[in-house]
Amino acid sequence: MSSATRGTRLQRTRRNLKNGRGHIDMNDLMDLTELHQILEDYAKDVEELYKYQISIGGKNASRKLIDNVKSWVVVGENSYEVTLQLQDYWKYIESGRKPGKFPPVNAILNWILVKPILPRPNDNGELQRLRPKQLAFLIGRKIKEEGIEPYPALKTTKEELDKLYKEKIAEALGRDVRNYISKLFGE
Repeated sequence: MSSATRGTRLQRTRRNLKNGRGHIDMNDLMDLTELHQILEDYAKDVEELYKYQISIGGKNASRKLIDNVKSWVVVGENSYEVTLQLQDYWKYIESGRKPGKFPPVNAILNWILVKPILPRPNDNGELQRLRPKQLAFLIGRKIKEEGIEPYPALKTTKEELDKLYKEKIAEALGRDVRNYISKLFGE
């Protein structure tokens, strides 16, 4: 929208308000630049802190999860949303896995190939010589029996940043509203 169009709409809205007619169309006048910038900063911080949480938790064998994290702000008709794109398996890291079901052996096999895993020593203290598929099966059986503990990296990230950004978002929205009122009444 050009500034000439905005100016015309602003003038028309002012005139209508003075004459007691019409309503204020928030989309025509309200510029949420401050809010948008804070949400862009929030999105970047979510991305970076999530990557850090995954790294310190040792959940980064292939680097695939960290290398493919992306975030952005989505502007809707009546809303703003911060979106985070992650690999499909993030939910297994976040929520863990309950015992009972055998996990996909191929996923475990790929993980073994990326992260050199050695079997535990037997009772004699010797390492068993297992082929990768055998090792993947044993790991899968243990997951089936015991599950996997959750590592809530995203939840932790969100909780930490929400505390930090709650006031910043309110302040940015306040500045945008003040700017809107100034534009509306020509101050």
